[in-house]
Amino acid sequence: MGNEWIKPILGKGFAILLTLRLKNSPAEDMVKPTLEAWFQVITFKRIWEQSLDQWRFEEAFMYLAQTCEWFPAPKHLLEAMPPRRMKALPEPQISDEQMAKNSARLSELLKQLRRGRYAK
Repeated sequence: MGNEWIKPILGKGFAILLTLRLKNSPAEDMVKPTLEAWFQVITFKRIWEQSLDQWRFEEAFMYLAQTCEWFPAPKHLLEAMPPRRMKALPEPQISDEQMAKNSARLSELLKQLRRGRYAK
C-alpha cells in the first residue's frame, strides 16, 4: 500500500484534464473506474517514493494539460514525467596532511616518468 499517496494526485490531475473537456474524456460515470485503471497501470510492479516522485506527477499532469487535445492514456503521463532530481555529492573532504601526501606521490610519479622508468 506504499503507493496510495498517488491517488489524490491522480484525482487532482484528472480534475484538471476533465475541466479542459479534452476529446475522448471519460464519461462522468466512467471517471472513477478510469482513475482506478490508471492507478493500477501506473503502480504495476513499481514502488513510487512520495518525496522523489510527487512533484514529477504534478508536473507531468500540467504538461499534459498544456499539450493534449485528446484525453491521454497512463503511458502519456509516464512519458511526460521529468527525471528524478539527483542530489549532488558533497565535495570530498581532504585534510592538509592527505593533500601533502597526494602531492608528494604525484611529484614522485612525475620524476619516475621523466626518467623513463615507465616508458617501454
